[in-house]
Parts: sequence; structure tokens; C-alpha cells
Amino acid sequence: MYREAAPSGAEMDAEGHRPASSGEAVLAPSAAAGRRWAAGDREQVAVVSFSHAIQHCYPAVLGIVYPFALADFHVSYAVLGVVLGVAGLAGNVLQGLAGVVKRFPAGTLLGAQNLGIAVASALGALSPGILPFAAARVLGTLVSWPQHPVGSAHLTDRLPHRRGFVLAVHTAGGNLGTLVAPALASAIIAVSNWRWALGSVGALTVLGALLNWTRVRTAPAGPPDPTSRGRLQAGGAGAAASPPVRLRHALRRRTAIAVLVAGTISAAGRGLGVLTTYIPAYLRTALHEPALAVGVLTTIVSLGAIAGPVLGGHLSDRLGRRLVLCTLYGCGALALAGFVLVGPGVVALALVGLVVGVFTYSEQPLRQALFSDAMQGVPARAAFGVYFAISQSVGALWITVLGFVVTYSSFRTAFFAMAASFVAAGAVIAVFTRNRAPASSPRPA
Repeated sequence: MYREAAPSGAEMDAEGHRPASSGEAVLAPSAAAGRRWAAGDREQVAVVSFSHAIQHCYPAVLGIVYPFALADFHVSYAVLGVVLGVAGLAGNVLQGLAGVVKRFPAGTLLGAQNLGIAVASALGALSPGILPFAAARVLGTLVSWPQHPVGSAHLTDRLPHRRGFVLAVHTAGGNLGTLVAPALASAIIAVSNWRWALGSVGALTVLGALLNWTRVRTAPAGPPDPTSRGRLQAGGAGAAASPPVRLRHALRRRTAIAVLVAGTISAAGRGLGVLTTYIPAYLRTALHEPALAVGVLTTIVSLGAIAGPVLGGHLSDRLGRRLVLCTLYGCGALALAGFVLVGPGVVALALVGLVVGVFTYSEQPLRQALFSDAMQGVPARAAFGVYFAISQSVGALWITVLGFVVTYSSFRTAFFAMAASFVAAGAVIAVFTRNRAPASSPRPA
């Protein structure tokens, strides 16, 4: 990974940092950077990404449920926006706990998370009105915090040399859940009602809990790769025994600040949260599409979210984060605006929706990888905890803002605002970051 404004050895000694041998993994070049895929690596990427898929089923099903639930409860999208904004702010702030609970294994935290989502799903399905429904939604967000920071840290600890790729696979895994859930929820609603659709998520998340508790394992300590030592020394970066950097110092780096600022802006058009809420709402409320059509079109959007992040992550490992990320922002802005400009034609909506999925769901893992590059020397869980707590907590307020825009203006205005947020975020990345690929990452086989 490349270095940017890394503190000097004297500065770190003066701060009294602990040595990396304390057992806390750090986002820095290490012996692991010299290897490729060790035993168990692929299983961990698959299991954690599958857990992410199951976790995403919950908000994806809710996105289909909202228009029907709001009609039953006789409330507006402004009310829904307030509920989701409060839920998102509370839950995302908790992601900062990732650096505090480092004593707990990743599998334990991720399993407890999925069990909590099962409880929240059941309570939401049984809610007689908007207040208990809102309380269940807040609970679901509060228990969902470990997946992004803990899952991301777990994967980058094992494969730091492929962080762009594994973070993209992790994101694509979540998007797989977003892909599958809407069609299933729509089918259940078509033959029954929204309560059965929401309650069905519980069984899946219980399965996810069991899988995390039994299969997620910490990487075994291995001997250093002698071929990596010379490369690290030649690059000027510290070896694995170098003392870690204090989080507050690393957060002052220009790239880290730029990524966090861009994330709070682009959250207005980000796939999970905003789009999973307002795309089904637009299709159902503005275009009056039937439940099955809403599910199919939402699924097509999510289909683009599978291939997009994986391809984007792979390209960013080779071409540099900034170039690929800025391209995604520009294309994503055009797609978001186009979604409400093509009119009610199902074929046109499906084609533009696929493009929306490819570009809007791909920016998150690339920003995350760019932030990871900039946070070298920082314990991985602490770095990702701050990243998600800041960028997604402030960004969660966009759901509330857009709810009022939809209620008092139109869906078209809301989608134009989403497109503008991508343009602004791309400008921040273009101006304040550099287009360098991680220098210590060997070309994978």
C-alpha cells in the first residue's frame, strides 16, 4: 500500500505507541503482503461475504415493504425519512465501537448481529402501527453495526495485499442479498402481505448467525515471507514490527479526510439505504407499478451491484483508486438522473436501472479501499469503525432529507439531488487525492 504523510519514527516514539507485536493487526505492509492465498483465506472471504448477503436481505426486504406498510399506517415519506434517519444515525455511530471490542472474535460479533436482526424482523412484522414498526426498525439498525467494520477488518487482516479485491467481494456479497431479497419479498406480498415478507427474513438471519459462529476463524500466525522484507525496506515503509500510528494522527492525512468528506456527500445516492428505499418507492408510488414489477425492477438494479464492485475493486488494485473511483462517480451521476428521465417504460427502466446498480453500488468498496490505503499503521478495526461511523452516520441524514424532498417536491427532484451528490463527491476525490496504486501489492496470480 502506498504511504501518505506517514509520521516519522521519532514522532511515533514520542507518542509512546505500542509495538505491532501486541497482537493487534494494523493496516500496514506486513509479511502477509508477500503471500497470495493461504489455507482458509478463500473460505473466510466466502463466509463473511455470505453473512453480508444475509444481513443485506433485511433492508432490501424493507425497501419493498415500505410502500405497503406506509399505506396501511397512513403516513407519508417524510415520516419514513425521519424514522430511517434516526435509525441510520444511531446504528452507524455504533460502528465506531469496532475498535473498542477488539477482544471479541469477528465470528462472535457477526453472529450476534444476525440473531439481533432476526428479532427486529419479527417485531416489525408484528407491529400494529407506525411507532412499534419504527422502534423495530431502529433496533434492526442498532444491532447491524458489526458487519461493515468488523467484516472488512477481518478480511483485510488476512489479505492486505488484495484489499481492493476482498473489500469489493465483501460488498458484492452484501449486494447479492440486495439482489435476491426484493423478488422473494414481492412474491410473498403478491400471495399474502408485507408482514409475512418481513418476517421471512428472520429465518435467513438465524442461519447467518450459525454460520458465523461456526466458520469464521482468525488467521493463523505464519512465518514471515523473506521476499517481502527487502521490498518493504526499499519502499521506505516500516516492517511488521513497526509501532502502530495513533488513529487521530492518521485521520489528519489529506486522503483520509477527502474520503470521509466524499462519503458523507455521496451517501445521498448510495445503493444500500437510499436507493433500496427510494427506487421501490418511486416505482410503486410515482409509476404505480404492481408489486411483482417493483420486485423485478429492483432486482435488476441489484444485479448490476454484483459485478460492478468486483470489477471496480480489481481495476483499482491495478490502475489506482482515484481514477476508477472518479469514473464511477461520473457514470453513477448520469445513471441516477437517467432513471427518472426515461419515463414509465419497463424496458428502459430495467436497462438504466442495471447501469445504476453497476456504478452506485461500486463506489463504497473503492472509497473504503482508498481509506484503508491512507490509514497505514492503524489497527484495522479502529480504522474501519471510524470510517463507517463518520461517513455513514452523517450520510444517513440524507434519507431524511430526501424523504422531505419526495413529499414536498417530487421523486425527480430527489434523484437529481442524488446525481448532484455523486458529482460533488467525485470532485472532492479528484482534487484532494492522488492516483497511486498500493506500492507494496504484488500482482496476484
